[in-house]
Amino acid sequence: MIDKNKVHAIIYSILGVLLLTVSITAIYQYNESKKLKLQVDNQYAKAFYEMTDYVGEIETGLRKGMLASSPAQLASISGDIYRLSTSAKSCLGELPITDVQLDNTSRFLSQVGDYTYVLAQNAINGTEISAEQYEDIEALTEYATTLTTSLNKIREGISNGDITFTSGGGINTVSAAGDILSDLENVEKSFQEYPSLIYDGPFSEHIENRESPMLADAQEVSLERAREIAAEFLEVDVSSLVFESDTQNSAIDAYNFYTDGDIRSAISISKKGGCVIYFLKTRNVERENLDFNAAIKCGTDFLNSKGYYALENNYYDKAYNIATVNYAFVQDGVTCYSDLIKVKIALDNGEILGMEANGYLMNHRKRDLPVPKASKESAVSRLSKHLELEYSEMALIPKDSLEEVLCYEFHGTFAGKNFIIYINADNLREEKILMLIESENGVLTV
Repeated sequence: MIDKNKVHAIIYSILGVLLLTVSITAIYQYNESKKLKLQVDNQYAKAFYEMTDYVGEIETGLRKGMLASSPAQLASISGDIYRLSTSAKSCLGELPITDVQLDNTSRFLSQVGDYTYVLAQNAINGTEISAEQYEDIEALTEYATTLTTSLNKIREGISNGDITFTSGGGINTVSAAGDILSDLENVEKSFQEYPSLIYDGPFSEHIENRESPMLADAQEVSLERAREIAAEFLEVDVSSLVFESDTQNSAIDAYNFYTDGDIRSAISISKKGGCVIYFLKTRNVERENLDFNAAIKCGTDFLNSKGYYALENNYYDKAYNIATVNYAFVQDGVTCYSDLIKVKIALDNGEILGMEANGYLMNHRKRDLPVPKASKESAVSRLSKHLELEYSEMALIPKDSLEEVLCYEFHGTFAGKNFIIYINADNLREEKILMLIESENGVLTV
């Protein structure tokens, strides 16, 4: 006969072992979770600390820049500020701060490096910094000081444990010392009076807020009219087009449509003027029957059929048996590189699978082309003696500010490589040097 006391003892022993095992497992998981949380916190804290240090060094660099009297010194300082601002933005991007908008803070970090770099380049080219530009640097310095002070306060809270980055699944605080999100929002608020900077750089206010000169005075089209334009362009029935969305608060507001089926097409029509911004047809291209010359002709014929004339191909490449060709507008023998259209051509049968015309729509217009002040011969004299010159053309190239500069475009070779050098046709500055990367997959520039 079974001894019940022994049975109970065995059961209790097993339960005890199970309970102990569960407890040990729970403690282990808790410790591992705590360790993981600490690692994540340390990772985010490291990025925040580095960003704070970078901003502090930017402030110091700006103060030095106020005192720089030589172009070489200003160029050295601006190079440091540019590097620091890029690093600070990178650190900012590593932080889990999707719940707070830091647009102005990010814009400051973009502009401060860009602005000082442009001023340094101007100084090297003989243009002195104006009193107004010194005021801009002073304003940037004040904002850098404010940002440094604010970030250091948050950093102190992180260092003493009052603020952590991971708690309850997001950024939070573990004491009453303050909420990091609120602190960062307060940092953003300090930039509400941040001045508009107009300068020769890609983050200048006049570039970010510019409008298309081609579409500025165009009439706005209705949704249904846009659908008709899209159908006509794609050569499909209107009823096959599905309205997907409209794009607003962008350089070109648009209506977006798509066609459903085995082969899907997407197309975007500008609200002003009813112009095609882009279209894309998705299908597999399994073989390559056409060479680049044949593909380029298909692209040119397509553009002409859609009313785009005086465009010449420049650079091209291919992937997955599809060629992408860049076409630039040519006026009176001058290539206007801002007016760019990209066309995708299937290399099995020459079908046009895509077009992107944003550059063309944002820049195209009838230009009053300037007359070169410098002769071609004087421009040639500015070329390196190492370049073996082959031929030259005239080109209008966009700078970072999108200001267009008339240049002599010189094509030549050096060390077995092909190069293009742009010499300003007004003041003979060397504006840009490009190297052509040529392969069986196309011709691109770097």
